[in-house]
Amino acid sequence: MCIKRNCDGILYGLSAMIGMMVFIAVYGVAVLNPTYDDWLLGKGDLTQHYLGWCFYRSSDWTFPIGLTNNLAYPSYTSIIFTDSIPVLAVFFKLFSFILPDTFQYLGWWGIISFALHGFFAAKILREFSIGKIQLLIGSVFFVVSPIVIERMFKHTALGGHWLILAAIYLYIRNRKDYQNTKKAILCWGILGALIAAVHMYFLPMCGAFLCGYILCSILREKRFRWKYLLPGVSFVSMLFVSTYLLGGFSTRAISNDKGLGECSFNLNSFFNEKGYSRFFDALPMYNELQYEGFAYLGFGIFVLMLVAVIFVALELIKNRGRCLRKNWIELLVGVIISIGLILFAASPVVTWNDKLLFVLTDSSTLTHYWSIFRATGRIIWPVNYLIYVAVIVCNVKLWDSIFEKRRLQYKKTAVVGTVTIAICCFLQIFDISGRLIDLRKQFVKKETYVSPFQDPVWEELSERKDLKHLVWVSNNFENKEILEMSKWAFDNQLTMNNFYFARGIGVEKDTQEALRNPDDTYLFVFRQEEISKYVDCDLNFYQADAYVVGTTFALRQERYQFDEF
Repeated sequence: MCIKRNCDGILYGLSAMIGMMVFIAVYGVAVLNPTYDDWLLGKGDLTQHYLGWCFYRSSDWTFPIGLTNNLAYPSYTSIIFTDSIPVLAVFFKLFSFILPDTFQYLGWWGIISFALHGFFAAKILREFSIGKIQLLIGSVFFVVSPIVIERMFKHTALGGHWLILAAIYLYIRNRKDYQNTKKAILCWGILGALIAAVHMYFLPMCGAFLCGYILCSILREKRFRWKYLLPGVSFVSMLFVSTYLLGGFSTRAISNDKGLGECSFNLNSFFNEKGYSRFFDALPMYNELQYEGFAYLGFGIFVLMLVAVIFVALELIKNRGRCLRKNWIELLVGVIISIGLILFAASPVVTWNDKLLFVLTDSSTLTHYWSIFRATGRIIWPVNYLIYVAVIVCNVKLWDSIFEKRRLQYKKTAVVGTVTIAICCFLQIFDISGRLIDLRKQFVKKETYVSPFQDPVWEELSERKDLKHLVWVSNNFENKEILEMSKWAFDNQLTMNNFYFARGIGVEKDTQEALRNPDDTYLFVFRQEEISKYVDCDLNFYQADAYVVGTTFALRQERYQFDEF
C-alpha cells in the first residue's frame, strides 16, 4: 500500500511539473519576477487586478480584513471586487513590510495554478485506474486546454481552473468517501472557503458538483439521511465566513449586474475556435460578448470523442452495458450536472451561431438573481473538463475491452491505448500551437510602461506633498482611463474615489460632498466635455493632457480658459 501511494505521489508530482513546464513554455519566466510589473500595466483586467492589490497593500488594516478605503474614498470596498485573488492579497499584505516597494504575485499565481491543474487532473484520471504513462499524457490535455490558456492572463483569478477540477475530483470520490462524513465535511468546507478567496464565479461551477455529490450519496443508500447534507452545510458556511472576513458583505457594492444574456454560452462554442485552431475556422456568434462562453475543445479531443462513441457502442453490443450499469449513479448524476450547467451557461437567451433559438425565461425575479453571475458563459467550463475525462477514460477502456484476455495481453493493451492518446495529444497541441506561439511572443517580450500623463501640470502636482485624494468627478469613464488615472494616483500616494470594480459602487454622493467642501488635500479631475457644468466650483482649473484638473491652490501653469467653449 505504501509503495502504491509513493508511486501515485510521484505521478501527481510529475503532472504538476508538466503543468509548470507548459506555463513557462507559453508565458515565459519574466512574469515570475515579482518586481517586474510593466507587463501588468495598460492591460485592462490585468491592470485592475494588480492595482487593486497595490491600493489594498498601502491601506491600513481593518476588520473585516479584506477592506480598503483607498479605492472608493472615503467609503470602504473589498479586495473581492478588484479580482485581485484575495487569498494572496491578504497573505502578502501580512509580509508587506519585508517585500520590495514594487511587488506582484500574479505570475506566481499563474504557475502555481497550472501545477495544481496538472495535479488534480492526475488525481481524477487515477481514480479510473488508467496506466501511468496514459495518465501523464492525459494530464497534458488539461493543462493545455484552450479555456484555461485563454483565461489565465486575461482574467487571472478565473485562471484558477484547478478549483473546478478539485470539485470534480471530490465528486467522483463519492463512491469511496460518502460514508466518511468528516473527510467530506473538511474537503468541501476548504473548497467553499477557497472559492470566496479566489473568485465567486467558481461558486455555481463547484456548487453543481457538491449537489451531485449529495445526490449520489442518497441514491447509493436509497434513502435520505441528514448527514449527507453536512458537506453542503460545511461548504456554504465556509463560503460565507470567508466572504465576511474579506469584507464581501461590508460594502455598497451591487451584487447583480445588467446585461444578462449578453455574455452567454453560444451552443456552437465547443466547436468555435476563435483563433485557436489550425484546422477549423471561427464560427459566428449572436453578439461579441459571447466570447465569455469560449469553450473550444480542440482537435485531439474531437478524435478521442470518436473513440468514446466506439467504446459506448461496443459496451452496449458486446457487454450489454455492464460497465455503464455498474456506474449508473455517477453517470446519471454527471449527465444531470452537465445539462444543468449548459442551461445555466446558455442564460435566458439561447443561441446557435448568430441565431436566437429561444428565451428560457422572462421572470424578472429569476433574472435578478441570475444576474449575480451575468457572464453566464463562463459556467460551461466544467462541462469541458467532464468531456476531457470521459473521452480519455473511454480511450483506455476501449482497448481493454478489445483485448479480452487482459492479463496476457496487458502490454499490448497499454501500448495501443498509450499510442492512441499520445497521437491525439500531439494533434491537440498542434491544433492550438499557433495561438500558443502568439501568446509566448506577447509575454516573453520585455515591456516598459510609459505613463500617458506627460503634461507639466502632472509633474507639478506630483511635487505637492499635501495632496492626499484624487477625485474623478465624472460618473462615466472608460476602464482604461480610470486605470491609468489610478496608476498615477498610486505612484503619488493618493487615494481614488472610484475604480474599475467587478461590481458597481455608488460614489456620486461622496464625490459631490468633496466638491462642496474642497481643500488642499483634494485633486479633482474632469472630462473636458463636462467641465462647463462645474464652472461655478470654487476651484482653480488647469488643462492637463486630455483632462481638466481642479485644485484649491494655484499652480505655476496657465489657467484653463472657459471662453473657448
